[in-house]
Amino acid sequence: MPDADDHDELVLGGLESYERAVRRVAQDFARRGAVVQPLGVDLDALDALHVRFGRRGRAWEGILGTLRPTRDLDHAVVELADLLQEKEFDEGSTTWPGCLSGHTHPPTAALVDGVACWQCPRSHETLFPIG
Repeated sequence: MPDADDHDELVLGGLESYERAVRRVAQDFARRGAVVQPLGVDLDALDALHVRFGRRGRAWEGILGTLRPTRDLDHAVVELADLLQEKEFDEGSTTWPGCLSGHTHPPTAALVDGVACWQCPRSHETLFPIG
């Protein structure tokens, strides 16, 4: 069982990774016309990492879900993009950011050879990197 210092190190390292991931995901979401935009990741008193997000064109902000700590930046990008894509679906765009031509489903955020990418869930074809 990991000791408290190892746990603290993992959580703080995760916070740093997600703070970097927010910039990449925000850039990707903005470039692809998403309504939802990540604003930051906060650490609560119980060591949970929460995503702050807003809506493009509105002075509004909320908290969305909890992230698993990771020190791997591309894994953090995938986790963050996946969580925010679900919120984008809630806002009405159920196929965002668009899959292959003729596909009516959305792509999924996935690690492909260690790189965060959008990937077709049916064919597993990599569409484009996230960020």
